[in-house]
Amino acid sequence: MAKLAASSRLSLSDPKRSALDVSWTCSLRRTSGSDALAARLSRSALETLSCGPDGARIAQAVLVACGYVVTHGRARRFRVTLGVEDGHCSVCVTDTGYDQPSAHGGGTPPEPPSSTETARLCRQLAGAGDGEPLDGVQVHHTADGAVLVRFRTRLPEPPAHRSPPDAPDHSRGPGTRG
Repeated sequence: MAKLAASSRLSLSDPKRSALDVSWTCSLRRTSGSDALAARLSRSALETLSCGPDGARIAQAVLVACGYVVTHGRARRFRVTLGVEDGHCSVCVTDTGYDQPSAHGGGTPPEPPSSTETARLCRQLAGAGDGEPLDGVQVHHTADGAVLVRFRTRLPEPPAHRSPPDAPDHSRGPGTRG
């Protein structure tokens, strides 16, 4: 059985972290519930990178984006890619590059959702939760039915590091005087 290395967490203000450039990708079947799994996996990856409470906000946006791709995509699988670089997190959710069933399964690709539905998704992502707004929200539908949803957000710096308070002196047992 393989041993897992202990993970070390770097705060956003750590000088070593400024050079941090991490990309994480997972691929899932386009089935019911896979959007929630993608969001949980994304949140875990962001927590490992010490992104703090923003990990939950970004994971919620991943849930929304994956739900859109699961609903409107045609491929059997979709991919979620998170990139953290220079205090920003970029997210791309797409089914581009996976088998599209139209060529051999007959029929034509479905019509993309209405522009109001796509605009609603963009507004929902742009205003996702508290904290830094998501920017660069993009939604693309290709001619063969593939879908791409992309956005980016700035990760806030953590509060200044404070040293923990001094621990109380418990060197003497209870009931001792003096």
